[in-house]
Amino acid sequence: MASTTVKRVLVLHGYGSNGYIFSKRLSTLRKQCKSTVEFVFIDAPHVLQAKDLFDDEPTEPEANSNPEDPNAVLRGWWKFADKEKNVPIGMEDSLIFLRGVLKEASEEGKQFDGFFGFSQGAVMAAVLAALLEDSSKYSDFLIDGQPPHPPASFCVCAAGFLPTFLPASAILSPTSELKTRTLHICGLNDPIVPLAIAKRLTEITPNRRIETHDGGHFVPSKTPWRKFIAAWLKDPMDNEISSPEVSSTDSNSNSSESTPAASHSASPAPM
Repeated sequence: MASTTVKRVLVLHGYGSNGYIFSKRLSTLRKQCKSTVEFVFIDAPHVLQAKDLFDDEPTEPEANSNPEDPNAVLRGWWKFADKEKNVPIGMEDSLIFLRGVLKEASEEGKQFDGFFGFSQGAVMAAVLAALLEDSSKYSDFLIDGQPPHPPASFCVCAAGFLPTFLPASAILSPTSELKTRTLHICGLNDPIVPLAIAKRLTEITPNRRIETHDGGHFVPSKTPWRKFIAAWLKDPMDNEISSPEVSSTDSNSNSSESTPAASHSASPAPM
C-alpha cells in the first residue's frame, strides 16, 4: 500500500459536481492534511445536462459556464432514464471506469490507502471498498480473475446512503457486512439524505465511527472538523480522537467561521 507517512486517498464527488469543484470545496481540509494525505480527485464518467439536474440543485459559479472547459462540466456516477428521475442507470459504466483507475494506480505503485466519497460518491466509495473485500459480488470488476487493487484500509462516507438498485444493491444490501474501517459523516438537518436514510448505510459497516453535525448536505469545514478528519485519516484506528462537535462546543475561536451552504448536490436517497 501507499507510504505510512503520506496516505493516498481517492476522492469521489457527489451528483452534479466534478473533481475540480469538489477539490475547491475541500480546500481547507486539503490544507489541513497537506503533510499527511494526498487527495486524488477524479471526475465521474457521466456528463449531466440541464434535464439531468434536480430543481433544488445547488449551483456553482463554474458550473456549465463554458462547455469547452472540463472544470465546468457537471457529472454523476449514475444518471436517470426517466424525466421523474426514478430509474437510475449507468453505475456499471462507473464501476468499469473505477476499475481502470484502481488498476492503473496498482500498476504504477501508487495504490490508494482509502476512499473519501460525498453523497452519490459516498455510495461509490462504499461499493469500491466492498468489491475490494469480495470482488465476486460483481464479476465484471475482476481483471483476469483478480481484483484490480488490494483492499482499502479505510473509507469515509459523507452524506452516504444505501443504494436500492442493481448492481449496487447486490454489492451493498441490508444483509451486507463491510469490514473496512469506515467513518460516516451525517448532517442532522440534511434535506437530501436524512439521518434515517444515512443510518441504513452505517448499519452494514460494523467497523465504523459515526459523527453528526447540525448542518445539511455538505462536508463540514470548520476548524474542529478539519482537525478531526485529518486526525482520523492519519490513524483511522485511533478511537481516542475527540468528536469534532465536542471540540466545536468547547471552542470559541471558530464562532466567526462560516460553513459552506453545500458541498454540491447528490441524487436523492431512496425513501
